Amino acid sequence: MPSYAVLGATGATGGNVLKLLVQNPQNKINVYVRSKPKLLQQAPDIASNPNVKIFTGNLSDTAIIKPCLQGTDAVFSTVASNDNMPDIHVAQDTAQSIVVALMDIRMADPQARLPTIVWLSSASLNEKYHKKGPAILHWLLMTAFSNVYGDLAHAEKYLALHKEWLNVVLVQPGGLVEDKPHGHELNLEKPADFLSYTDLAAGMIELAEKGGYHWQGVTLGVKAKGTRIEYAIPGRLVKGMTFHYFPFMWWVTKKLHLQAAEEEINNILIAVAICGLIEDYVATTNTLISPERTLIQHASHR
Repeated sequence: MPSYAVLGATGATGGNVLKLLVQNPQNKINVYVRSKPKLLQQAPDIASNPNVKIFTGNLSDTAIIKPCLQGTDAVFSTVASNDNMPDIHVAQDTAQSIVVALMDIRMADPQARLPTIVWLSSASLNEKYHKKGPAILHWLLMTAFSNVYGDLAHAEKYLALHKEWLNVVLVQPGGLVEDKPHGHELNLEKPADFLSYTDLAAGMIELAEKGGYHWQGVTLGVKAKGTRIEYAIPGRLVKGMTFHYFPFMWWVTKKLHLQAAEEEINNILIAVAICGLIEDYVATTNTLISPERTLIQHASHR
């Protein structure tokens, strides 16, 4: 009976992985989430599913994570964030929790079979993939999601320290969107520009079932055209760049919990961020135009 663990099952990727796994009555599934009510709101049927066991609590609590991973064939690590939050370390916390839990399992039983870690990464972190696209696009992505990618990169370096005994598959998709499935295909050459979360989840499950690809960056393509374009992405890029160059704005907007204020502040700073970023990129310097100068320039063109 195949056994899996899903970390982060209330997110878009983890939720789709769980949705596909429960379709097979032979699968035994351990699920880690921070909020059980949120999970049951999204997937109420699993409450009565005898093959699903739910674990909740602090991600760093080995007493919770260890039994969640123990005895499984594969662990789907989908704990992630799309917001460019300063000092984010969710990926690093997840990697450390997985390693500590598996080390405890191995120390208790040196012959214990350890699961493969199917780790959600990004094509932006794989030079082979991003080199095939425009350099300016890669720069925009790495800037707008600098904190997210930095967290991922550090987490993956930490995992790599344990290559001798830990099997990890790095799943590195391109842009992710909410859309119907179009069929996925494993790819070691070029990611699809846009991939649905459902196709991503199906690809991760296929990697777990196939085995192999350990410590390789595997990306995913689509079999049929038609995956919709996420038109909200430009707004996310601008927002991410704002938080990259003006990290204090993250804390201001989040502490106030005022969505209207957040949107207004972001709109005001769009001109500041874009003017500064364009001049920086063209001049190939690391000096950011001062906010005062940028605002004056912006005002002069109105």
